[in-house]
Amino acid sequence: MRIKHIVSVDKEKCIGCGLCVADCWSHVITIKNKKAEVISDECLKCGHCIAVCPKDAFTISGYDQDEIKTYNGKNFEIGADVLLNAIQFRRSVRQYDNKSVEKDKIEKIIEAGRFTPTGSNKQNVRYIVVEDNIAFLENEALKYYIRVKRLTSLLGNLIHPSDDLSRYELAPGFLFYGAPTLIFAVSTDDVNASLASMSMELMAESMGLGTVYVRLFTNVANKNKKIRKFLSLDKKENLVTCLATGYPHVRYLRTVPREKPDIKWE
Repeated sequence: MRIKHIVSVDKEKCIGCGLCVADCWSHVITIKNKKAEVISDECLKCGHCIAVCPKDAFTISGYDQDEIKTYNGKNFEIGADVLLNAIQFRRSVRQYDNKSVEKDKIEKIIEAGRFTPTGSNKQNVRYIVVEDNIAFLENEALKYYIRVKRLTSLLGNLIHPSDDLSRYELAPGFLFYGAPTLIFAVSTDDVNASLASMSMELMAESMGLGTVYVRLFTNVANKNKKIRKFLSLDKKENLVTCLATGYPHVRYLRTVPREKPDIKWE
């Protein structure tokens, strides 16, 4: 059961500037007697009013107020070239050191996901971290792919699996590449979970960690009763992304080329 959040205005602080009204997408704030006033509980609790108010007059109950930070250009701004270089240089890592990922780094990765915007501020993404049971999950998924590979070799053109596994040896390490940590994004909304995962991926990169999306695992996990039960997925939820995470056992020295973007200007 989600916490009920209530938006409040400190009338002593409010100067009636109207910035909150102009930036409120839900149109639930008005200026009355030269003070901001919330006129409906139909707002998204997105926090734009908190972020835009020059006098810090707004609060939303049920949240940790201590995590609110005041904008500081030195700490918040990311140069466009630096960010683009980081994105261009990022590689999917499939070689990992035999070294655990520190808990505080995992928590910071998940924080990046938590603060990624979600549609209508639903905040409907949750996270599962697996370290001790990776072998179990991999073995369950491998059983499925081994069956598919065997059926494909027997029946040939009669079945058409979505992935060609013929050239792979389906053995432990095939899915997760020896990564010491798996971070799952779980949601009823694939877009929200995918956006959160992108933020987590960039955060991992910033701390010297490598990641790789393991789609072959998520494909199986959402259909496998044992895996769904182990991860406590309810009927409406899906495991949207699986980020295998760890310290890279490989060093990349440069970016790589890509095809030019297909852009249509109107």
